[in-house]
Amino acid sequence: MVYLKKIGGYNSIHSESDYVVGSVVYTLSSTWVRKKKTRTSIQVGEGKNVEDQIGMYINHSCAPSCRIDGMNVVTIKNIRVGEEITFDYASEGELASPFTCNCCGKYIDGKKRE
Repeated sequence: MVYLKKIGGYNSIHSESDYVVGSVVYTLSSTWVRKKKTRTSIQVGEGKNVEDQIGMYINHSCAPSCRIDGMNVVTIKNIRVGEEITFDYASEGELASPFTCNCCGKYIDGKKRE
């Protein structure tokens, strides 16, 4: 389970439990499936993007805690209660809204980084 947290005007998703690597922390809703990417959608397959009321607040990190596996948000490291749930937006391919990363200062546009 996860919860929404607002810090300094920004929303983020955090863990309500401890999780080990490979755990599903959240399953995205398939209610709003789109072909076209948006700023808040998550790519769950080729040409398949989901707008999810919780998922839209999962932030980017260059050292993420999770990855997207189909409709599931899966841990790639052990997560403790209260830790932020993140994934690497660059894993989605070209983004609808590229940005400069707060972690590393690089421009994240969804194209492969070296």
